[in-house]
Amino acid sequence: MQHFTTLTEAMEALRERGYTAEFSPRQDYLQLTGDDHTKLRSEEFMVDEFHRFEGTSDPGDEMTLYAITASNGIKGVFVSAQGTYANEVTPELMAKFNVGERPTVNTEGSVQPIEPFGANQ
Repeated sequence: MQHFTTLTEAMEALRERGYTAEFSPRQDYLQLTGDDHTKLRSEEFMVDEFHRFEGTSDPGDEMTLYAITASNGIKGVFVSAQGTYANEVTPELMAKFNVGERPTVNTEGSVQPIEPFGANQ
């Protein structure tokens, strides 16, 4: 998987691969931007891959870009800023984006855990 330097670069590459829709979070679903009728609950989409980015001046400016495919065939992206949606969505919806333990999600672009000191000795 390709590693991207910027969020914009990653979004462009995903658009070229067919992830053309943009989604915004609501309480317990994702809403297709510009379409009040298309709402996806957590069981109606899969996370295909994700990419994390940190701000150049503040590591706390973390953003994660998720590429998702809906059960109805729509492919799109969802950008989650660190803590931005903490009070706006249900824990069940955000749990869908906890992809570390899922073998079907491409996690190559994710931040890898640091090995404990002395673990390789």
